[in-house]
Amino acid sequence: MTFTDLAHSHDSWIEAGGYELEHDYPAVEYQARLVRARAWMADADLDGLVITSSVVGRWFTSLREPHEWHDICQARSAWYVLSHDRDILFMTPTAAGEHLNTTRRSTWVSEIHGIVERSGRPGRVEIWALEQMPEYLAELGLARGRLGFELGDCMTLGLSVADFLHLRELMPDAALVDGSAVIRRLMSVLTPWEVDQLRTACVAGDWIHAQVPELLQASQTERGFFAALDRRFFERYTEPYTYTATGVWDVRNAREPASSNMFHAVATDRPFRSGDVVMRGYSGVGFRGYVADTDRVWAIGSPSAAVRDLYTLTWECNRAMAEAIRPGVRCAEVYEAGARIEANHGRAPRLAGRTGHGFRNTGAISVHPDCPTVLEPGMVISVEPMFPTIHGFFDLEDQYVVTEQGAECLHEPASAELPVIEA
Repeated sequence: MTFTDLAHSHDSWIEAGGYELEHDYPAVEYQARLVRARAWMADADLDGLVITSSVVGRWFTSLREPHEWHDICQARSAWYVLSHDRDILFMTPTAAGEHLNTTRRSTWVSEIHGIVERSGRPGRVEIWALEQMPEYLAELGLARGRLGFELGDCMTLGLSVADFLHLRELMPDAALVDGSAVIRRLMSVLTPWEVDQLRTACVAGDWIHAQVPELLQASQTERGFFAALDRRFFERYTEPYTYTATGVWDVRNAREPASSNMFHAVATDRPFRSGDVVMRGYSGVGFRGYVADTDRVWAIGSPSAAVRDLYTLTWECNRAMAEAIRPGVRCAEVYEAGARIEANHGRAPRLAGRTGHGFRNTGAISVHPDCPTVLEPGMVISVEPMFPTIHGFFDLEDQYVVTEQGAECLHEPASAELPVIEA
């Protein structure tokens, strides 16, 4: 009996009835993603894409299912394979195939196929056999194809190196090549539907940032402030919005350096006080898995001249970088727009780090002096000049989508004036 025979032993579960489950996105959006992926596969002379990581795989399937991607559950594995005429998800059935049924009900993938849960080789700890995959790929007509895997920059292969090298041995007539150029583009150029979801998240993220001056008070503890933010958000927004008040806050006080609470991820009982410069490096808001990564700064009490100057520097860099965004511009040029403002303010060149990035961080977008990526419509890029100083952490981040004519901010951009909270 072959692996293929065994793999179909749970097929009855796949089409079994069940209560309707909500999908991450509409069916027409899934088809749009397939059309785009196949067109770019053809441009790269690829016969198929083989996706094994959860970060990329879930873009095709769902944030929730399958949950057995190898980089999440190391004993098991999931493979999403896209050819020019079929889309199929291979996954482990676990107990009896019920998870195949769950995934069928929560994804738009056309075909779901079980992976046999037997090791295949003596001494193998993982409970699925790599040796079965060539059989399945051959059935898709890919035994002699050029198959693109997640092998290049910004990619994480959801297989062990040993398994990938052995797969090459098992498929001597196929070319298992780097498909990261296609995958990066799929991750970095958002569909119109995706842009709408991200815009929705960013508007809510901007709104909760705007509540900070109303809710934050001197002598209030972080723990109390975060609880107030949480209550305020959920008075206005419900599912599918998500919000986390705790995390990615930085509080510095040049008047009382020992009381500073630099970049931290937990709620503390530290009371806010006059002289604090408060920064949050994230809004805490998500919408259907699309995260509003917008950063803001506030001052408590009358800010010093140094604090005001640093905020102005940060805002001017932010604006210069935003104005540089348009189709055909390299990421490095966006970086240089901010670097010129820094130089005009007499600051030394940066020795490390970047000042912005793309959505998901799986694409090729990094606002860095060496990044050659050319911006195109649909890409989302952040402008994020950052200046960590003893006076405070100054970080203003806005999210822009590249349009045919230039760029559109997905929310209200950072204020030119430093928001000041009375002490």
